[in-house]
Amino acid sequence: MIKKYFMFMLCLCVSFSLAAQTDTYRLTEFFGGDETLRLQGKAATLDIPIPLSSVTKVDSARLRLEVLSSQALIKKRSQLYVRFNNATIGQVAFDPQRPSLVSEIEIPKSLWREGFNSLTLAVSQHYAEQCVDGSAPELWSEINAYTSTLQLETSIDNKPFKLEGLSGFFNPGIGGQRDVQLYTAREIESELKQQTLPLVAQALALRNQYQPLIVEHDTFDDGYVLPQLKETENTYWGEENVARYERTAWYLERKEKQPVHVLIGTVDALSPVLSDEVINEIGGAFLKTQRTPAFVKDGEVIVPASYRLIVSGTTPIEVLEAAKALAVMDDAINPVSQVTILSQTQMKADTLQRNFVLAPDNHYTLQDLGVPTSQFRDEGTFNKRVSFRLPADFYVPENASVNLFLDFGYGAGFGPGSVMNVSVNDELVHGLALNNDNGQSFRDYQLRVPARFFKGGINNVDFDLSLRAPLAGVPCDDVSGKHLVFQLADSSAIEFPDAGNVAVQPNLALLSETAYPFARFKSAPVSTIVIPSDSYLGTALTLTAKLAQVAQIPLLNLQIREENIVSTDGSAIVLGTPETLSQIEQSEFSTAIEATKRWSYRLQNNLYNRIRTLTDDMSFKAMRVDGHTVQESDLGEQAVLTAQEHPTSSQTDTMFIIAAQSPELLQARVADLVSLSMWGQMAGDFFAWKNALSPSLVMQVSDKYEVGAGDDNWLYLRLWLSNNPWYWLIGFVAIVFVVSLFIYLLLKRRNKQVQDSW
Repeated sequence: MIKKYFMFMLCLCVSFSLAAQTDTYRLTEFFGGDETLRLQGKAATLDIPIPLSSVTKVDSARLRLEVLSSQALIKKRSQLYVRFNNATIGQVAFDPQRPSLVSEIEIPKSLWREGFNSLTLAVSQHYAEQCVDGSAPELWSEINAYTSTLQLETSIDNKPFKLEGLSGFFNPGIGGQRDVQLYTAREIESELKQQTLPLVAQALALRNQYQPLIVEHDTFDDGYVLPQLKETENTYWGEENVARYERTAWYLERKEKQPVHVLIGTVDALSPVLSDEVINEIGGAFLKTQRTPAFVKDGEVIVPASYRLIVSGTTPIEVLEAAKALAVMDDAINPVSQVTILSQTQMKADTLQRNFVLAPDNHYTLQDLGVPTSQFRDEGTFNKRVSFRLPADFYVPENASVNLFLDFGYGAGFGPGSVMNVSVNDELVHGLALNNDNGQSFRDYQLRVPARFFKGGINNVDFDLSLRAPLAGVPCDDVSGKHLVFQLADSSAIEFPDAGNVAVQPNLALLSETAYPFARFKSAPVSTIVIPSDSYLGTALTLTAKLAQVAQIPLLNLQIREENIVSTDGSAIVLGTPETLSQIEQSEFSTAIEATKRWSYRLQNNLYNRIRTLTDDMSFKAMRVDGHTVQESDLGEQAVLTAQEHPTSSQTDTMFIIAAQSPELLQARVADLVSLSMWGQMAGDFFAWKNALSPSLVMQVSDKYEVGAGDDNWLYLRLWLSNNPWYWLIGFVAIVFVVSLFIYLLLKRRNKQVQDSW
């Protein structure tokens, strides 16, 4: 009896807990920017946000800092303060005799909270006991964020697994899941593969926000096979143990750091892996979160415990409806373990894509954008960034303007050097000196910014403030800046002009920033990822997940098709190897990836084709290939991504080809491509890479063309002419010829009349 009770308690503990794990993170993983953090001046502060998922419990945390300080700093008065969520956890004294030091600091686990945690690095730096010039160049210290690390021991919080917890497992913070397995039956309906699987992958990736999600597809057998055990099976596999084994995730391939997997399929297809109780609950489009217990024998884990998400229905259409609900639902308002979807509205691809961007020819306040009133106090430099998203195919005439109407004010007692600078996408557009001794307030302060400073996708308007106290006029008598205050009101507004929906293709940079042409504003035509076999399905699902993250919405119009030729209209991504791509029509392409390769080497082409990156190119000049080389070779360890005009689509669309030497190598290279370090480096229309650090080569080799249409023919004509500048010259010559001919005929006629009058 005691043995049975002990085994029951052991199974219970193993069933609902996963082993703690230890991870080490570089500080550079928590922010974008230079790896060296420089703290300059008498006092400086730097905040590093550290996200933590809601299902992760921190058991211990250790911060390791590598610091270098100026030898001019004096002891005791010069220090580095380390705060975590506003609580001081360590102090590091600077020593001019030991300018380079390493410090390790324990972060109490009680200070951690779900969401963003703030790690603050603040310095107080002095080169003398008094009369210190706060802007002296010798007042500095540096922290090497690349070699400085945060070591964490974490475990999954033992909470009930409900739908509200999905955003905790799939989360950009520490403890979030970075890869997932989607399980289906071996034989599945085409609708599930084409639409449902991509949508489930997108739904989970959207919860991960900016962190990439690697998706794998696996299948389960129609029935289980009891595992081989050391004991005689006839004595162990009684009815009770068999029933206990059936309740586990016996089909699961053990994957570290993958606590949640997904079952997708109709109730009939999933019946081999679901209990009768769950099967009876499925009566429509169905979502359920579930913990599966471990199967333990004599302390040995035969089948580990797991968390699983079930996406099911009685028909493939209902399974698709469940996947759509998963893609748009807010987890926080679903504190339940299962839901049945009865109906859905506004679930069209074009509607979802329009809902998430600002529409041209409209007026928005900062309050509309979710930006509250901001107030800045004390002396120092401050930044307020306002981010918003415009349609990917946002196109306006060259003379169009965007109007900013700013409501702001500042108090009295500002000193020399107090300014406000306004930048749009890192382009300085306005500066204002805050030099009124009594302060000043502005309402509808208008800035007209050329619309060409804005782009399709995410745009940033930065307000950079430098607040300085007045000069005392007496040596060694600094005026405190505690009285300084600046306020930017949420009633400030931005007004956009009317715009067309036209984009210049091919452009991999636009794909990486906006997911265009798969995400559009005007329409949402069906787009496809074409794979030659199921071996490429996981790679295709990873790409769909990344594109949804970039667009920040589920792409209901994106499908996966298994075929050897591209037979559909619309934009397409074709995955394959040189052998499988030989069946794709590439005779008109500038570069071709087949058994024999056609490369456009840089020295064979114009100078402007030899680019490393292609960003902010507003010239729209035609980039034509003058030469290429045909050769026999394989791709080695690298993968190649090309973009060309779709050769068979009835409309003007883009075809992307991603190729590697084998399906396994392609899966690895695509995992590198979707990483945070590589995705943003895409540019041009030819992109080759073999790791997650930097591309091997980036080029623009194809003729440009336009996709979409302007709201009026005049707007579209202006874009077409700017993209084909030779027609300007031809048109100008033609006009000059016609005018000259007309003048010649008039003069000839006049001359004849004069002669006749004589």
